[in-house]
Amino acid sequence: MNTVPLLQGAAAAAYLGAAGLLGAGSRRRRLAAAGVVLAAGGFCVHLFVLVWRWLEIGKLPIVTRYEDMTVDALAVAGVYLLAQWRRPLLRPAGIGVLPLAAAALSAALWYNLGSFPWTPALRTNWLVIHSQLNSLAIGIATLTAAASLLPQGDEKTRIVGRLLAWTFFLWTAMVAAGSYWASLAWGRYWGWDPIESWSLVTLLGYAFVLHLRLKPAWRGRGGDLLGLVPYAMMLFTTYGLLLVMRSVHGRYLFL
Repeated sequence: MNTVPLLQGAAAAAYLGAAGLLGAGSRRRRLAAAGVVLAAGGFCVHLFVLVWRWLEIGKLPIVTRYEDMTVDALAVAGVYLLAQWRRPLLRPAGIGVLPLAAAALSAALWYNLGSFPWTPALRTNWLVIHSQLNSLAIGIATLTAAASLLPQGDEKTRIVGRLLAWTFFLWTAMVAAGSYWASLAWGRYWGWDPIESWSLVTLLGYAFVLHLRLKPAWRGRGGDLLGLVPYAMMLFTTYGLLLVMRSVHGRYLFL
C-alpha cells in the first residue's frame, strides 16, 4: 500500500478538523486553540510528505502538478499558522484557509505521483526561486482572501491592506524571476504564453486594488472584498488555465 496518499489524507483531515474546531471555537477559546494545534500537527505530516518526496526522487519536488499543488497547500497552511501566531485577530481566518489547503492537498493526489526527469532548462536556481515565490504568494493571497471576510474593523482593514501589498510584491517578484528563467531556458524574457499573460493580468488586478484602496471610500469592507477578484484570477491562472488552454508550462505540470 502506498503510504503517501494515506499521509496526505491524514494531513488534509487534520486541516478540515482544525477548521471545524476553529468554527466551533468562536465562543470557546479552548476549542480554537485545539484547532490550531491540530492544524500544526497536519502541517508537520504535510511537511514530512514533501521531505520524503525530496529524498525519494533526489531533487526538489517543485516540477509536476502533484508536487506543485502539494507545495502550494503547505504554503497556505504555513502562512496561516505563522500569521495567526503573530496576529491573533487572524485566527478565525483558518475557517476559510485550512479547507482550501485540504482541498489542494487532496486534489494533488488525482495527478500522477511519478517523478519528471529534469531537463537542462529546469536545472537552475531561478526555477526554485520562481516556484517558491509563486507558492508563497498563493499562501499569503489565500490568507488575505479569508481575512477580508472577517468582521469589519480598523485593525483588520490595515492587516488586509498589508497582506495585499505583500501578495502584490511577491507575485511581481515571481513574474520577474520567471521571466529571467525563461530567458535562460528558452532564449526570451516574454513570449505571451497564456500563463505569462494571465500572471500579468493578475498582477495588474492587485495593483488596481491597491491603488483604489488609497481612496478613503475604498479603505473599508468594499476594498477588502474587491481583493477577492485578483485572488480569483490567481487561482484561475495557477490551476484552471491549463485545463482550457495550452501552455509550455503544461509540459511539466500535467505529468
